[in-house]
Amino acid sequence: MTSLSWRFFFTTLTVDLPLEEIVDEVRDFDERFGIILQKHLAILGWWCFINLAVGVPGMFLFKEWLWYFMLMNMTWGVINFAVVLWVFDHVFLKRFVEGNVFQRFEVQRHVEKMLLFNIGLDSAYFFAGLWLKALAAIPGMPYPELWLGFGWAVILQGAFLFIHDNIFHYLHRANFRKCKPFLEDVMETQMEVRRMGG
Repeated sequence: MTSLSWRFFFTTLTVDLPLEEIVDEVRDFDERFGIILQKHLAILGWWCFINLAVGVPGMFLFKEWLWYFMLMNMTWGVINFAVVLWVFDHVFLKRFVEGNVFQRFEVQRHVEKMLLFNIGLDSAYFFAGLWLKALAAIPGMPYPELWLGFGWAVILQGAFLFIHDNIFHYLHRANFRKCKPFLEDVMETQMEVRRMGG
């Protein structure tokens, strides 16, 4: 079983994504899915590293609302990195690499749905950040610097993740569209086999 190494975060970003080339539908689909998912995770991993690399010294250098901003960004960095590790292990290694053709197509569709759900969450993060900032502006509200720092951090995370998830949702959809006629035939055949109890 392959594990996620530090080298992954450097080499994955330089791999070409051949969306226009079609030689063999299944092999090309599999290769593109792997490249897209790994690039997605590598970029999210770099975002985590940036959050931690800026957040740790920032907590020693800044006071008031910026201290809370750095604290929240560090927290997001840890949470997002846990997501990177889980998605790489669960979705890529356990479900995609070990799955048959039909299961790999289902994983592709699942990832698209997951990204749409995440895009909704990203929007909610953005508006939650605005709400936290509004709390900071209420006269007499205890800890306004906490609400302001957390608000800006949640807005930043929501905006980055919204852009990131939209780009990768588009790439996954483009990959699926390249192979859609073949995929529909395979899915129809699999559904027929399931109906017949095979």
